[in-house]
Amino acid sequence: MKMGLMDKVRNDTEPVRSSQPMKERKEDEGRGQRLLDSIEEHGVPDNVILLNENAYRRGGRHLGPSLMFAIFGSMFFLLPIGLMIVSLFGGAFVLVPCLGIVGIPFFWFGSRLAGPAFQNLTNPDPPEDVVKMLWYDSRHRFLAGIEHTSDAETGQEYYPELLHGIYLKDGDEIAILYDTPSEGGMTSGYRRVCLWDPQSELETYVVLDLEWFGYYEEEEARERARFFARKLQLRFEYEGDETTGWNMDVLNPSGGFFITRGRP
Repeated sequence: MKMGLMDKVRNDTEPVRSSQPMKERKEDEGRGQRLLDSIEEHGVPDNVILLNENAYRRGGRHLGPSLMFAIFGSMFFLLPIGLMIVSLFGGAFVLVPCLGIVGIPFFWFGSRLAGPAFQNLTNPDPPEDVVKMLWYDSRHRFLAGIEHTSDAETGQEYYPELLHGIYLKDGDEIAILYDTPSEGGMTSGYRRVCLWDPQSELETYVVLDLEWFGYYEEEEARERARFFARKLQLRFEYEGDETTGWNMDVLNPSGGFFITRGRP
């Protein structure tokens, strides 16, 4: 299948919603792979529309960022090692094992930064052109994320890969979660439109990320949220801080002090 299908598929076609409501989310029993194969072999079925298409390049050597993280990560290694060497020459032998123990988190954090950076500098992944597509089968209320990959140098296309297959269920909504920029500009913030299950019994209410925006692209994010709500025939009302995506009734039922890591 050729790339750039967003230009060929008529997204303004109104989907036909199934007349049979689904109370529980059904597991993908292979429909996603069958849809992928059908699109590749026979073209796009009448009841399937393309909701989103995102093209980018991955892999290859990233000299600037890799050098920065390699140097920064190496500093975490060198600091405790340097202090141990100074202690040895200064006769403070008793401090050496203590510094070794204190340096463990420095070594761990430094390896997390420097390891991937040196890997990218010495043995980078081959560059690839990637196109991620999100398809919607309105007859079965089914979302399929499909990734197309091609060699960035030769242009050779590989067979697509199914990233996820998700059935919609009654009660699903469209929501926007946002993360505000940090003071000092360390992080720029963002907004993401997502498929949202307010009745989720999992750790998060977020079922699937649909599209990402910069923090200040508020109206653009809302416009796309309304688009997804219209095509999927779901309600769009909720906008909230990123932390509200966690289901605290599951993560912290006792209501005590709790710290979340990452985003839901």
